[in-house]
Amino acid sequence: MRYLFGNEEKKALEYISKATIVAQNATCERSKCGSVIVKLDEIIGSGFNSPPHDLEEQRRCSCSKDSYHKKVTDKTCCVHSEQRAIIDALKKP
Repeated sequence: MRYLFGNEEKKALEYISKATIVAQNATCERSKCGSVIVKLDEIIGSGFNSPPHDLEEQRRCSCSKDSYHKKVTDKTCCVHSEQRAIIDALKKP
């Protein structure tokens, strides 16, 4: 890990701010997350967490986490924001 200073720090904070804005689109009832993928100072993908294909019948946010098997560590019902950002980036030429 290294610390960012000057223009690098400013750019990083801008990208974090954009991820925060993207997170406002999240429909997960447990967590609001947003992600951006940056390449050569350009955002090439973004995503937020929500049920698969945005289908309400796939939503399990209201289920108790205790109802899952104890070996299940990721108890979200939603596609992660990072996964959606990767998919978004791959769709672009």
